[in-house]
Amino acid sequence: KGNVALSVLMTTATTVGAIFMTPFLCKLALGAVVPVDATGIAISTLQVVLAPIALGMSFKSFFPKFVDKILPFAPVVGVVSTCLLVASAVAQVADPIMSAGLSLQLPCLLLHLIGGLVGYALPKMSGFGEVACRTMAIETSMKSSAFGFLLAKLHFGEYAARVPAAVSVVWMALTGSILAVIWRYVPVEPPKKFDR
Repeated sequence: KGNVALSVLMTTATTVGAIFMTPFLCKLALGAVVPVDATGIAISTLQVVLAPIALGMSFKSFFPKFVDKILPFAPVVGVVSTCLLVASAVAQVADPIMSAGLSLQLPCLLLHLIGGLVGYALPKMSGFGEVACRTMAIETSMKSSAFGFLLAKLHFGEYAARVPAAVSVVWMALTGSILAVIWRYVPVEPPKKFDR
């Protein structure tokens, strides 16, 4: 029951931004430029993120009755798809995950927990309404680790680049899903003024 338009906007903006920010952040954090296939990442982004968003929006616009019929099944399909993505990512790098232990698990968990907390607190302090704050919290706690895993697999030659993303997929799914379930049962009062 979040702000779907805001969610789509945030997903699109961060996905497109990642094409440019990945090399920049690697340079900033590592002190070296990591060779990134920007064209390949852009194509993957279009195929995996932006095309499904455009397709979904088009279907909703041109075939609203069809979408309304399949909409009740969408959450189940989403949960099953998420489980399959998590299982696939983890299975591909299970040995390095097991050997890394807490030194890998804890930072990935904290990334998603802190992302969710900051994603809720900053908009709240900025005067956004509850629905927008919840949407931003879920969006920041659930940045697509599955997509990160796919990009690492397709566009980074180093096998180890996949491992943090695979662990992050698990924590992303858990933290985002827990937030969504909790908030589903915590009612939101209608805004008294325009909610940005």
